[in-house]
Amino acid sequence: MNFNEVLTQTIAMLREHGRVSYRALQRQFGIDDDFLTDLKDELIAVQQIAIDQDGRMLIWTGATAPPPATPQAPAGLTPAMPLAAIPAALETSGPAAPKAERRQLTVMFCDLPGSTSLSQQLDPEDLREIIRAYQETAAAVIHQFDGHIAQYLGDGLLVYFGWPQAHEDEVHRGGRAGLGIVEAITTTLNPRLEREHGVRLAVRIGLHTGPVVVGAMGGGGRQENLALGETPNIAARLEGLAAPNTVVVSAVTARLLEGMFALDDLGLQTLRGVAEPLRLFRLVRERTVAERDAAASGRMRLVGRDAELALLLDRWAQSLSGQGQVVLVSGEAGIGKSRLVEALRAQVLHDGVTRMTFRCSPYHTNSAFYPIITHLEQVLQFRRDETPEGKFARLEQILGTYRFPHADTLPLLGTLLGLSLPVHVPPPRVPPAQQKQQTQRDLIAWMVEETERQPVLAVWEDLQWIDPSSLEALGFVVEQAPTVPMLTVMTCRPEFTPPWGTRAHLTTMTLGNLEAAQVEAIATAVAGGKALPAAIMTHITAKTDGVPLFVEEMTKALLESGSLRDAGTHYALTRPVEALTIPITLHDALMARLDRLASAKSLAQLGAVIGRQFAYALVRQLTALDDASLQRELRQLLDAELLYQRGLPPHTIYQFKHALIQDVAYESLLRQRRRALHGAIGQAIEALEGERVAEQAAILAYHYARSAQPDKAMTYALLAGDQAVRLHARAEATIHYAQALSLAQGLSTSPEAQRVQIDAILKLAAVSVSREDMERDQVQLAQARILA
Repeated sequence: MNFNEVLTQTIAMLREHGRVSYRALQRQFGIDDDFLTDLKDELIAVQQIAIDQDGRMLIWTGATAPPPATPQAPAGLTPAMPLAAIPAALETSGPAAPKAERRQLTVMFCDLPGSTSLSQQLDPEDLREIIRAYQETAAAVIHQFDGHIAQYLGDGLLVYFGWPQAHEDEVHRGGRAGLGIVEAITTTLNPRLEREHGVRLAVRIGLHTGPVVVGAMGGGGRQENLALGETPNIAARLEGLAAPNTVVVSAVTARLLEGMFALDDLGLQTLRGVAEPLRLFRLVRERTVAERDAAASGRMRLVGRDAELALLLDRWAQSLSGQGQVVLVSGEAGIGKSRLVEALRAQVLHDGVTRMTFRCSPYHTNSAFYPIITHLEQVLQFRRDETPEGKFARLEQILGTYRFPHADTLPLLGTLLGLSLPVHVPPPRVPPAQQKQQTQRDLIAWMVEETERQPVLAVWEDLQWIDPSSLEALGFVVEQAPTVPMLTVMTCRPEFTPPWGTRAHLTTMTLGNLEAAQVEAIATAVAGGKALPAAIMTHITAKTDGVPLFVEEMTKALLESGSLRDAGTHYALTRPVEALTIPITLHDALMARLDRLASAKSLAQLGAVIGRQFAYALVRQLTALDDASLQRELRQLLDAELLYQRGLPPHTIYQFKHALIQDVAYESLLRQRRRALHGAIGQAIEALEGERVAEQAAILAYHYARSAQPDKAMTYALLAGDQAVRLHARAEATIHYAQALSLAQGLSTSPEAQRVQIDAILKLAAVSVSREDMERDQVQLAQARILA
């Protein structure tokens, strides 16, 4: 009895009796534990018409209406499930418990070395107060960077960066949080503890990045959302190896941090419970802006942006003549905005230009004047270990070389930079309500006077994260731009809406995706100028969709994966391309785009299981949403630029904008959930196609092969092969027949499975075209003779 028959009869039993035990099902149908697990998942998770009770039985929760009639199926195929009985693979109504997911996390372990001896010195009440102060201090830093504290383990903390909400820079957040905890403990908490209790604390921290399954765990009425896998274990081992007041990271995490942080190589270390020694690193500090700029200047040359660079250089030439220009460069993450700006900087470097850079930050969207303050700190060359008095003296000295300052400029800018005013500097006379506006005027005056000395190239990066006060100041810059020899270049993502309207001196530039030849040029450059196999180039082009960052990271991942062998002048393929996964460097950014979707994320995951393209009618069949709700959810995916749309509902076709987004949505689902969805999709296609179901044999074979119904996949694979033969497509027929044979060989021994094996072998032999095919067929035909 196949899966569909057992499922149909089980539903009938539940409808009639309201409940049925698992033992009864196994006795009734002679099914094993794996079959029972798939059946439970179909009824509970996919169709959501039953619930589990005490791990012993199923309880019916569905409607009691009788099932509608079944349409006629093509000869030789199991009858399709009726349209109205197709399971709702996506259920969004009502409260739902957090679902377990496959994720990439950066996991932090943090604890207090020597806490045992501390407990022997202190009264338990004092110890409790100290531990709570430490936990609160660490938690404040962790929450600043949106980390999730999964557990408090005595004096230890288990922290996740990347769940429940992913950000594109989770590893950087983890690194900043680690260094921030050390600084907060040593500079803020310890002076208070030493004064009140006569003790000082030290912390040690481990960080590791890798795949996990995260979801609810526990029983007895208590559950915690925990990440399982090797990643948390390695993070715990790293913390144990860290010296007091240091952060130790794994090599994989170090690779993701190296551009933004200074690291010390600790060499290979043996970790308890880990088979191979791992190279570890100590996180020293965050790199300065100058260091990051120097590292960025050595990056790969600009590819495929000649027209855009020429336009920027034309606007620069206009600015040199005194007619200042503003250019807004828009594009999605990774499209090459920063690379284009770097190329412009390199071109104008010899013109004796003053370069200003204002970088907006996702951590400081509500910090007034953040990009302006960080720019001034760099101009004034403030050092972290410098006294406030020394910083103020330098500000006073620099302002003394300009004409624009007035009596209130020095105290206003000193306050802006967080510096206490010395005794000889009177406070500003401007009323507090007007100090912000006057500060903005002073900043613009400083910039304007700078243009009188030499032309200025001012770059404002990532306006999607700009704070309101800086945006207001930037508005003044845009207004006054035509009067000074300054080119202002601003970069942003599509979600930023500029508030300035249309101006004659304002140019808007949107960066599009690169063409295949340009993708190949980037990939070859990353490979050191060596040619990559055609199959690899096809894979890179298909997966990256012309996004330069995706191309670079995918190529690097391929080179590091062991899938390619350096053959001198070129690389040779050593294993199938299909075995490759999403680069770890891109995973967080892609997952973050999904997590921002809220309820529409589940719809994106369902679409990812269907394929790169999916039809509205099929999704409608697989959800419990009405048309208005479904179209609203799909609109979220379109507005987030995850999907393209062709046609109007109900005749719409949707396509994932990036193949990698589809991949990360698919991989975030647990394997069991994927199998259930593939099965539901197959049933929905059968029901929608009715008598034309044979025309969808190839796609049905694909879905059922990944479901709990390989027997149906086997049948459809044979049918797809027959269709290919009728079209004289031998290559495709070979693929389908080989799939049918492989599926049949994977089934438990039965006359039916053996018949399919014989059939597939004979059909494979009939489409053979090469000597290698004939050699294969001789072996397989001998096996078929034995089976017969």
